[in-house]
Amino acid sequence: MSTERTSWTSLSTIQKIALGLGIPASATVAYILYRRYRESREERLTFVGEDDIEIEMRVPQEAVKLIIGRQGANIKQLRKQTGARIDVDTEDVGDERVLLISGFPVQVCKAKAAIHQILTENTPVSEQLSV
Repeated sequence: MSTERTSWTSLSTIQKIALGLGIPASATVAYILYRRYRESREERLTFVGEDDIEIEMRVPQEAVKLIIGRQGANIKQLRKQTGARIDVDTEDVGDERVLLISGFPVQVCKAKAAIHQILTENTPVSEQLSV
């Protein structure tokens, strides 16, 4: 009994609280390691590609109005959300327009994904049944 009492008194307050609540020390260590791993992964993703890139994305002519929005509200929101520069090329290429998207690779990917989402949500679906 005296050995148990000695080992209990040698524990710090935090250790006593952890044992008192039934939290195993290994779970606490695992959680701390997980948090450090997640934070270091987020930092790596943030700094991938330090050089600006520029891509061209072709969209249907009628979709340009959806991307720009009323008085440019949609494109301003896209620029703000993604951090990428998005410009509409003034030249017509048949029934398509070219969007110039530039910025860090992460920003460009976010902008491209956001534009794809706008296009898929607003593209009319038509079915034709031939008998």
